Amino acid sequence: MATIDYNLVRPLRALLEERNVTRAAERLHMSQSAMSIALGRLRAHFDDPLLVRRGNLHDLSPLAERLLHDLPRAIAETEQLFALQSRFDAATSTRAFTIAGVDYAIARIMPALNQIVQREAPNVRFEFPAADAALVNSLPDALRFIDAVIMPHGYGAGQAHIDLFTDAWICLVDGESGLSDESTADELFSRPWVQTISPREGMTPAIHQLQSRGIDVTIAAVTPHFFVVPALLIGTNRIALVPESFARMAMAMQPRLRTLPAPLDLDPVRDAFWWHRDREHDSEHRWLRGILRRVSDSVIPNPDDGHTEVAIQ
Repeated sequence: MATIDYNLVRPLRALLEERNVTRAAERLHMSQSAMSIALGRLRAHFDDPLLVRRGNLHDLSPLAERLLHDLPRAIAETEQLFALQSRFDAATSTRAFTIAGVDYAIARIMPALNQIVQREAPNVRFEFPAADAALVNSLPDALRFIDAVIMPHGYGAGQAHIDLFTDAWICLVDGESGLSDESTADELFSRPWVQTISPREGMTPAIHQLQSRGIDVTIAAVTPHFFVVPALLIGTNRIALVPESFARMAMAMQPRLRTLPAPLDLDPVRDAFWWHRDREHDSEHRWLRGILRRVSDSVIPNPDDGHTEVAIQ
């Protein structure tokens, strides 16, 4: 078996993604001759041309197509392997944790999380990509490549998790939309709605409950970002069915908004912190889970202003 040179992994990925030696060299800040040498060594290792010239361009060989598909996962798993430590010292660690989630859920945990991390792990870094449809639809495999995701129950069945907070569903409308607490369910269902997941990509837990009861609403606007929802409601007769804690945040930003009771008795949204069981015994991840448990115990919604009170000492 040929010896594996791990120094060739990054040039391999750059070459396959750029399909051009010059651009790959520029991307990795290497000389073109050094990248050409790397390509020669890769061709020798795989006994395959990898890049096949077609006029002034290059196509990927069939093997290169397979490599390009598998490389991101292989690189992520390798980086995770070399990042493992038998002991995790939060005070000196420069570890970067990646936690996906919707914007309002991340905003809700951040005051408590910031307070803990600033005091106990000042050099630890967090990245918060969106928990978009592509990620949700690829669960649980997607959890192999990030540290965790914050999302409601109903998407991550069977995965390890920490329950964070429970919210009632509530309608959010423009205060001048003509709707009131006395508006009937039929009136609400007849209005256009704002949704936070595209119908072609899935449904929010609330919309799923409505559809399970044979109720379809007209979707007038869709955004993956909860904090865009107020802008899609102001000046319209639209309705958004959102978690109550987010509704308080929204009204703090846009006093013109108001809430109405949900048109039906709906099961609450239960947000949780989910991770892949492969990380169960990772010392760094155990620290992270301990922090999230403390955050969960500390996040107390303030009904007066929609913000979060933090009671961590």
